[in-house]
Amino acid sequence: MPDITLFCEDSFHEKFVGALLQRFREEQRVAVNSRFLSSQGGLPRMHGEFKEFLRDLATDRQSPPDAVIVVVDANCQGYNSRKGLMDGAITHYPQFEQMVSYAIPDPHIERWMLVDPRAFQTVFGRGCTVPAVKCAKGEYKRLLREEIRQSGVEAPLGGEEYAEDVVKAMDLAQVETREPSLWLFLKNLRALFNRWRNP
Repeated sequence: MPDITLFCEDSFHEKFVGALLQRFREEQRVAVNSRFLSSQGGLPRMHGEFKEFLRDLATDRQSPPDAVIVVVDANCQGYNSRKGLMDGAITHYPQFEQMVSYAIPDPHIERWMLVDPRAFQTVFGRGCTVPAVKCAKGEYKRLLREEIRQSGVEAPLGGEEYAEDVVKAMDLAQVETREPSLWLFLKNLRALFNRWRNP
């Protein structure tokens, strides 16, 4: 059974991407073990912890998984910039390059919660507006909370407590066409599951 380690920037990433993994497990009928490592304290700390994680793998302090998925917001720096930053941690460990793939919401994970108005309506009883890309700090957190509040639902965790429900209701084929950063991740995830389904 393949093992995936997910190295996440925060708990919202863990819940959303974890829900996508579960959906792929069920739809692809591939049993997969997943382990989540969530960093707290922002991108610089996550980058440092990722380096430590790779060092531990290289020195056999941990058994290497079959795949590592790094989940980090682009924060309006763009997919390639964020990927390049995290790739910088791998340059000293080329043996792990093929093992690592990325989920990089651009600009923030909260946008992925809003890209399928029908899924949003299924969960909250009303559709949502897919916002234009905005880079103001905290803007997507505010937009997501506001959309949920207008449905009459409270979200004390900022919406992450509904991530699994939204992911279950999503039309993935539709959201891929309107959200490039999500399309890139789903493409990588399909490649992994296809490899494990057809060894």
